[in-house]
Amino acid sequence: MMRKTYDQAFKLKIVKQIVNKETTVSEVAVDYHISRPIVSRWVSEFNRYGNQAFSGQGNRLPDKARHYVLESEVKRLKEENEILKKFAMFVDQEKK
Repeated sequence: MMRKTYDQAFKLKIVKQIVNKETTVSEVAVDYHISRPIVSRWVSEFNRYGNQAFSGQGNRLPDKARHYVLESEVKRLKEENEILKKFAMFVDQEKK
C-alpha cells in the first residue's frame, strides 16, 4: 500500500490552524484520517523551520541533508579504512 502524500500548502493550512488554536492535533487527525504522530511532526517542523518546512518531493531540510551527507561520508571512510587495514596485513604477511 502506497503512503499518502500531502502537498506543502495542505500541510501549512493544517499546521497554521493548530498553531492559531483553531483546532487540535487530535481533531485534525480524526477529520483528515491522518495519524496523530504525523500531524505532530508537521507542527514540530513548522515550529522549527517556519514556512521553509515541508520542502516537498523528498527534498531534505538543510540540516537533514547535511547530516545525510556526513553519515554517507563516515560510512565510506570506514569502508576505506577497513580495506587499508586488510592491505597492511597482507603486506606484512608478504614481508615474512
